[in-house]
Amino acid sequence: MATQKPQSARRKSLSDQKPWEDEVLTDLYAVRDAYAAEHDYDLDRIYADLKRREAQSRLKRLKPTPTASARR
Repeated sequence: MATQKPQSARRKSLSDQKPWEDEVLTDLYAVRDAYAAEHDYDLDRIYADLKRREAQSRLKRLKPTPTASARR
């Protein structure tokens, strides 16, 4: 008596696969677009807001140190 082995997962054809779609990137692009929309996609307003946030931030900024190649 022959029995058929059930497939563990449905196979997708190559046309069903979309390897360029990434859930994390899709969410990131949505957040970035929403932020830009808040500022009417105006780069000057976006820049001013980022500089304002930077000035209000409690994070310390480090001064860049010269690289080994620049010291020569």
